Parts: sequence; structure tokens; C-alpha cells
Amino acid sequence: MFVQPSLLSAVPSGVMDTTTDFAPLFVGLVVVLGLSILGLAFAISVHDTRWAQRTGKKDSAQSAPAPQFPEAA
Repeated sequence: MFVQPSLLSAVPSGVMDTTTDFAPLFVGLVVVLGLSILGLAFAISVHDTRWAQRTGKKDSAQSAPAPQFPEAA
């Protein structure tokens, strides 16, 4: 089996140094975006819960009873 040369050997070392400098920034960006999405989901759930408690409405309450189909397949 032949050993394939690494693709990184074709990239100048100056370019590799630049990309490694930005790695912490990319990781930080992913962490901040993930925390932002979790924060939005938490805020939406708290808002919906408080609204349901204030108005006395629940998601499981139906305005009309479900129709009965006794002869359905």
C-alpha cells in the first residue's frame, strides 16, 4: 500500500500559523451561538408557561370533542 503525502505539506507554514490563531475565535463563536440558542429556547418556554398560568389555558384542552369514528378501518 502506498503512503499518501499529507495535504498540509502543500500549505505554507505562514498560512497554517494564521489559521491556528483564529481557532479559539471559531470555538468561542460556536459556544456563544449555542448558548444564545439555549437562552432563547429557555426564554420562550418561560414566557409560554407564565402566559398559560395567567390565562388558565393549557395546551391539552380542546375547544371541541374529538369526532368518533366507530366503523373506521
